[in-house]
Amino acid sequence: MKKLLQVMLFSTALIGIANADAPQATVYVDGKPVDQKIINQAMDQLKKNPMAAQQLNNPQFKQEMLQSIGMQQAILAEGNAQGIDKSADYQAKLNEVKPMIYAQIMQEKANSQPVSDAQVKAKYDQMKKDAANQKQYDVSHILVKDQQTANKIEADLKAKKNFADEAKKYSIDPGSKNNGGELGWSDGSNYVPEFTAAIKTLQKGQYTTTPVKTQFGYHIIKLNDVKSGSASFPPFDKVKDQIKQQIQMERTRAFFDSIKTKHKVVVK
Repeated sequence: MKKLLQVMLFSTALIGIANADAPQATVYVDGKPVDQKIINQAMDQLKKNPMAAQQLNNPQFKQEMLQSIGMQQAILAEGNAQGIDKSADYQAKLNEVKPMIYAQIMQEKANSQPVSDAQVKAKYDQMKKDAANQKQYDVSHILVKDQQTANKIEADLKAKKNFADEAKKYSIDPGSKNNGGELGWSDGSNYVPEFTAAIKTLQKGQYTTTPVKTQFGYHIIKLNDVKSGSASFPPFDKVKDQIKQQIQMERTRAFFDSIKTKHKVVVK
């Protein structure tokens, strides 16, 4: 039922077809024209979907979507004729999809105020500042399957054997093995938590003296270097659209988090 609703909603979002400069086509069901308000509402939804909006001038797309809205109205007519809207099954199915409908409406309300250029620029400036202060780590590692092998490598390193040579000999990580275990620069966010936590305990030139266990196996990790700030930050014009979307997503998340708190949603 939920998948069917999603298909119906998506079809509705694509059906407002006539562009502003062309004559509006009319859809007929049982010889009667479909209310233009329905097509206009679908157009409003269509404008929110950039990929679909690009198809506005495609005649085949227009025809298919008008057929779709006609089919929806035909389904409504047949369902009403059968009295489905008064049935217990209908009410049960309606209650199943109500949360999705409510969520869509509330999400639109949460983003009803447009994101201003000033808000986008302020967000960009903060992100750039954060990036400049973010520590970056140049890391190498040796990954093995079992702790016994990891302990042997630890002993070899204590005996002054070369870390890169040990990585080439023992590591099972195909992406770094041939480079002597070198992973390059990162702020640590792309690693699993145990790995990142271990990095932050090290000083430049140090390696972990106890193997670090993760879902991938056992790691010996070496911190080659550390610095503050990324090498570069993208110019504003290249990321402003993504930042605007991020602000909208943050608004939506904050709104639904407030509902979760208000209604004390917990899992025990």
